[in-house]
Amino acid sequence: MAKSIEFWFDFVSPYAYIATQSIEQLAAKYDRTVAWKPMLLGAVFKSTGSSPLTMRPPVMADYFKHDFIRSAHFAGLPFVLPEPFPIATQNTARVCLWLQDIEPGRTGDFVRQVTRAYFTGPVALNDPAWLAQQISAMGLDGAAAEAACDDPHYKEALKAQCERAIAKGIFGAPWIIADEEAFWGNDRLPQLEKWLSQNGV
Repeated sequence: MAKSIEFWFDFVSPYAYIATQSIEQLAAKYDRTVAWKPMLLGAVFKSTGSSPLTMRPPVMADYFKHDFIRSAHFAGLPFVLPEPFPIATQNTARVCLWLQDIEPGRTGDFVRQVTRAYFTGPVALNDPAWLAQQISAMGLDGAAAEAACDDPHYKEALKAQCERAIAKGIFGAPWIIADEEAFWGNDRLPQLEKWLSQNGV
């Protein structure tokens, strides 16, 4: 059985968006699978006393806004900073957890689809009706996905997921764990690849 790489992310993270588009290809190259771990950066930031990159002092926020575009273009991806930004993504994360229950092999497709839509939008990323449309477009049950947004089971599952992220010391996204080695940020993918190619050496 192939070993997995944990990919912790929030759908609102530009850097996670960049990494989502290639992480499965990288994992497959080294006979790994991706364990998708949606979480909420708001919960993580609350635990660390941090804040969204675009809500930091102007000199920092302006840099990151520019870097989002530059990093996406470097990866060959389109990018438009959504307005407003950032937004809450609890419904999107709950639908992702629901999908992992009913069709886990399609999780990567969903994550890539909705993050790309959000960062080339505008789209209503966290809207249950919009999420239902995305699921329906995949040939799956959009109504069931929409219902998952208010399902106590998935509310609790997401809460537990965020608690696990905090317990692991995660403070940003994407956060990638391979063989218990943590890599923060899409710009660490080359380091991750070297780690995988050398079997963690």
